[in-house]
Amino acid sequence: MQGSRIHFEKVTKSFGTAIALSDFNLDIAPGEFVTLLGASGSGKSTALNILAGFSDATSGEVYIDGRPMTGVAPENRNVGMVFQNFALFPHKSVAENVAFPLKMRKVPRVIIERRVKAALEMVRLGEFAARKPAALSGGQRQRVALARAVVFEPPVLLMDECLSALDLKLREELQDEIRRIHREIGTTVLFVTHDQTEALTMSDRIAILEGGKIVQIDAPEALYDRPRTRFVADFIGQSNMFDLATVQNGQADVPDMGITIPVVDASAVAISLRPERIRVVLGDAPADKSVFEGVVEDETFFGPVVAQTVRLASGRVLDVRSQRSGHDRLPHAGETIRLAFDPADAAPLAAD
Repeated sequence: MQGSRIHFEKVTKSFGTAIALSDFNLDIAPGEFVTLLGASGSGKSTALNILAGFSDATSGEVYIDGRPMTGVAPENRNVGMVFQNFALFPHKSVAENVAFPLKMRKVPRVIIERRVKAALEMVRLGEFAARKPAALSGGQRQRVALARAVVFEPPVLLMDECLSALDLKLREELQDEIRRIHREIGTTVLFVTHDQTEALTMSDRIAILEGGKIVQIDAPEALYDRPRTRFVADFIGQSNMFDLATVQNGQADVPDMGITIPVVDASAVAISLRPERIRVVLGDAPADKSVFEGVVEDETFFGPVVAQTVRLASGRVLDVRSQRSGHDRLPHAGETIRLAFDPADAAPLAAD
């Protein structure tokens, strides 16, 4: 299956005086898995509904493979949709639920039977074809919904918070299934979630939304390692953020740390430093690292990882996560700790 190219061009959506999307632009390559990630009200589901045809844009246009979608009914967009609430017919069997999109398209019965069987095998529910939805677990019902969405081989698959109602174990299992199915069928996926871990583990690219706009779109690793603003650094993962003094000649003071670091971006107003990028200095200080001190206030033992909160002389508290290695003893609560980081690991942040 060949996925479709999706393009949002200057899409705006208003509900009275409330603006849900503002000058929204997004390109998705054929076969790409893109996640819209943001807090409630950021506009992610609105964008999905406009693409699906359930809502009209106030202005702008959405294209699928270069074809404008304004005026095209949802059933004529050839888009699969997986909802949060399953939306299964309770009186129909699993096989009948999966077959429904094919029957609506008047596909011959012999082809329907073959595709339904293949779709149920894909989600590992072949033996449940004759059961009713009420006889299935929540995770199994969501698999049925997924099979129904892909059975007609749509070039675009939309998924709206479809795992949020499941418990952690089921969510993780279905994340694996969705990634596997995406690899197998090659459809273009636009996935909506507010769960950052879900977005990081599943996506080719993640678009962070705030106030109806994309504030950053990147591959998961790039988004985590190089956030561009405080909002993104704070929204994705855990981060220590420190204000910078004026950047001059490629150097900037970090007042809270009492050190100076190289900063290439002259527009940077702060740095983001992930807790796992900070190293505890137990011997001689490394010459190529920025070194500073603090006092351990608290620590939490996670087995292979120890999380510590450290108060600096400036009064700032930062989070440090250290891998336990050999028999080296980490400083404990109330003890002075020496810390270091590679300046290259400090992501420069522009003003929000």
